Amino acid sequence: MGTGGYPGAGEGGPGDMGTAATAGAMGTPEPPGGHWLDPVDTTRATSASCPCVRVSLRRDSCTAGRHYGDSEKPRCGGCDELIFSNEYTQAEDQNWHLKHFCCFDCDCVLAGETYVMENNKPVCKPCYMKSHAAVCTACQNPVEPEAQRVSYGDFHWHAEPQCFQCSCCAKCLIGERFMAIQGMLFCSVECKKKTMT
Repeated sequence: MGTGGYPGAGEGGPGDMGTAATAGAMGTPEPPGGHWLDPVDTTRATSASCPCVRVSLRRDSCTAGRHYGDSEKPRCGGCDELIFSNEYTQAEDQNWHLKHFCCFDCDCVLAGETYVMENNKPVCKPCYMKSHAAVCTACQNPVEPEAQRVSYGDFHWHAEPQCFQCSCCAKCLIGERFMAIQGMLFCSVECKKKTMT
């Protein structure tokens, strides 16, 4: 045991550098001649429930270490680390290291590229078209993410005259009333009867 009366105490005086550790199973002994600074003082730090234990004292304010870093540098949405590089990208209301803003499916870097958010995850356009795009019921081709489409239940169509048309008479149904039955579109009851009987 060191000279301070508790395990780990050593020689030293006021103003000397020291180390801090969690109490663990040993309890929290009172330091000789002083008081422990609560690293999460609710009157001075950012949150009473903050798990941060390092404290930065600057300009008469006390800020938990993680939050002090956030005030100085942006934090990456991919790895949750501070970004020290001058080059990074901003997307989806977050900052990203260039190498961390990548397609969720194939890991290609998306900075400066077209991407689609699929289930709150960025996906490159080729992966979107291959795995996530809605397939047009009429032509069986995927619908581009920037293209207009019409959806009805689980059925999707390109919002173009050659796809969104009556299954009987081929009348364009864009902006018109229609009936959808088993993926088929009809402009009228008569067309439905002709096709379904």
